[in-house]
Amino acid sequence: MLKQSTLLDRQLSEFDRALVIATYFGFFPINAPRINKHDIELTKDCAEHPHYDATEKVSVIRTYLEQNFASLPHPLALIYKKPATRKKFGGYALHFIGSTSGVAEAILIRAAFSILSEEGHKNLRVDINCVGDKESINAYERELINFVRKLGAGLSDELRLSIKEDIFNLFKLDAPEALRLREIIPSSITFLSAQSRLYFKEVLEYIEALGIEFRLAPELVGEKNHTSHTIFAIKDIGNDEKNTLAVGYRYSRLGRFLGLRKEIPMAGVTIFSTANNSHGRVYKELPKPKFYLIQLGREAKIKTLSILELLRLHRIPVHHFIGKDKITTQLSNAENLQISHLIIIGQKEALDNTATVRNVVTRAQDTISMTDLPRYLKNITL
Repeated sequence: MLKQSTLLDRQLSEFDRALVIATYFGFFPINAPRINKHDIELTKDCAEHPHYDATEKVSVIRTYLEQNFASLPHPLALIYKKPATRKKFGGYALHFIGSTSGVAEAILIRAAFSILSEEGHKNLRVDINCVGDKESINAYERELINFVRKLGAGLSDELRLSIKEDIFNLFKLDAPEALRLREIIPSSITFLSAQSRLYFKEVLEYIEALGIEFRLAPELVGEKNHTSHTIFAIKDIGNDEKNTLAVGYRYSRLGRFLGLRKEIPMAGVTIFSTANNSHGRVYKELPKPKFYLIQLGREAKIKTLSILELLRLHRIPVHHFIGKDKITTQLSNAENLQISHLIIIGQKEALDNTATVRNVVTRAQDTISMTDLPRYLKNITL
């Protein structure tokens, strides 16, 4: 959780439970961006799909540019409540901006899991796939076209016309013929570039470290004009595997629709809420952290996500800048916030499942086991 400037401070005056939960992972609640006619026009070539909403994502990028969010410390984590319709509750959208690392997907999944768990979902699983960068997507598209062409007359006219329009329609159709075909077509993972393969490996390492159940799902390919890299869906397998509770992916490629010469790394997850939070408790203020958590190294960063969830369960908010690796940046932030105690997770602590708690003034410090950390922090007199 990182204190933001006044650009975000006055966004909302009250917060529901989901918004508060997200703040433990560093997400700052804002007003939902308004979609305008220009956003709709820009994304007219992106296929409509309830899980891959290019128009909303463009509105996020436009809002980011118009409100000068680029001047804030990055990576930047935002959450907003989606407007409700007559047919369904609004749900939530979380965005992690400015990171090309797999930590973006990891923190989106971790926060979404916590929100959904509080809604009563206890048997959650992540279905996940990777389509890679533009090079990987183009290579996969060519392979799919060649594969389907070899089947020739074996396809129905309806399916042939649909995939001629867009080969990725094959993954959107529910007809038995399309379902059978998806079982034998190549997987996008096979055609990942070397860089995309390393990136996906990093994402999976984060998920494994979090202890989250996951399944490789080659049927998740997104929408070819704007989705890229990792695509994931969160499901409650104890309820109905077909009931998708949340979908996330990278949408950096949409920046070109707004005339950007260089992509802004952007990833997001949409939670299709299953509970009506409008009648739940309303908070007038966000939790106020008293500590700053610093992570040093890859293993520590992975461990930090689990620590944030542990502290959330004990209602102990902490400042952190999980998207940053440099110790100097993290220490500078802690100093500016005038925090009395630091929670330090280095490589040794990550391996030993401990944390070092340091008094900023006296420099005295203790090494605490992770299970005892919440109790130890609650007993510190500030």
